[in-house]
Amino acid sequence: MKDVLKGAGVFSIIGGFIALLVFSPVITFGFAYIGGMILAWIVGDGLIKGLNLMFDTTRFTRELIPLTCATLATIGRYFKSSQSNTNNK
Repeated sequence: MKDVLKGAGVFSIIGGFIALLVFSPVITFGFAYIGGMILAWIVGDGLIKGLNLMFDTTRFTRELIPLTCATLATIGRYFKSSQSNTNNK
């Protein structure tokens, strides 16, 4: 019985880790999409005019703001770094 419980515990840990790896980017994408919708609602026109002016194009539209925010947040999540201060005095 202990071996079965031990195997189930190991399987649960591995399954939980895989679920975390799969669903973490999905959750990040979802929250960033909602943030992009809020951003589009509040400052959408100004942001789009600024981006089109900076890049000398007319490709950017207000409808692309949520998808762009979500994509950049999901990609940027993998390039995070941490900074530590090891200054001992």
